[in-house]
Amino acid sequence: MKTLKDLGCFLIGWDKNILKECGEASYRQYRKLLSAICIMMVLWGTIGYCFADRYINIESCALKVCVALVFMFIVLCVERVIILTVGKARLMSIMRVLLALCMAILGSCIFDQIIFRNDIEQAIQEHREDVISETIAKRLSIYDSDIQRITHEMDSISIATISLNEELQKRPVIKGTNVTTQEQVVGVDEEGKPQKVKTQTVNTITLANPLAEQLKANNDQIQIYSAQLEQLRQDKKEVAETVRTEVSQRAPGFIEELEATLKVVSKSTISFAFYVILFCFLTFLELFVLTIKMGESKCDYELIVENQLILKKTLMEKTAQSVLDRN
Repeated sequence: MKTLKDLGCFLIGWDKNILKECGEASYRQYRKLLSAICIMMVLWGTIGYCFADRYINIESCALKVCVALVFMFIVLCVERVIILTVGKARLMSIMRVLLALCMAILGSCIFDQIIFRNDIEQAIQEHREDVISETIAKRLSIYDSDIQRITHEMDSISIATISLNEELQKRPVIKGTNVTTQEQVVGVDEEGKPQKVKTQTVNTITLANPLAEQLKANNDQIQIYSAQLEQLRQDKKEVAETVRTEVSQRAPGFIEELEATLKVVSKSTISFAFYVILFCFLTFLELFVLTIKMGESKCDYELIVENQLILKKTLMEKTAQSVLDRN
């Protein structure tokens, strides 16, 4: 029993030596505060475990327990701030009430997502059907735009290709001339120097029409566009199945489940009433320690702590005054 009492004093932050000097009223206060803290730690340990399991995707039970212990430690520290406050702290009480409301909302959301799991999964499925329809419509519009663009490009190239074909049929080859200039000696002059004359040789050559290369490039581009169009049409046929697979296999997130929870809660009066009851229950649990601390008259433990504070303050003031008098 002594060990349990020491552990309880450690949890609520009380000094076990001071508690030994107190009466039954302090022990009753001690047991009430310890019970309230134990309830809060168990509650938030459960919330932390469920949070780690559903939303952090932790598979190890040991890590889930570690997350639960972290939640319990945070709640313990928050409650000890209230318990260890000496005197009245109105601002701290207001902040604790606001924090209790936030914690109650968070806790009720997590508990509701566990309690209404089947209804939430159905709401998520309905929501995902809407998402699938919207996504399919968007992707189909993108495919239609790409098909229209590529078809327009193909039509433009096809028109140019027809013109090139007609031109090549008229002029499959083109003729050109090759002029060669040479110097020939035709005699000598009076001084004996050779006399030269320039002669030009004109040769006619036949060349392939260079438009044939352009025609080949156009045909290759048309084949590329045809392959792209075929792929786009194939993807367009499979877009519904692809989108449905992508959306259905996506793991539900916290926000998605939260939206589904709000949808389920607001859908009927019974579910909304249950949510309000659960929210109020968690809020009142959160305010347990605050009401125990602020709602009753002070026990002798708190009076001893405050008296020690007053004595210390008075002693320090007298010491400071005596030092000033000496100077």
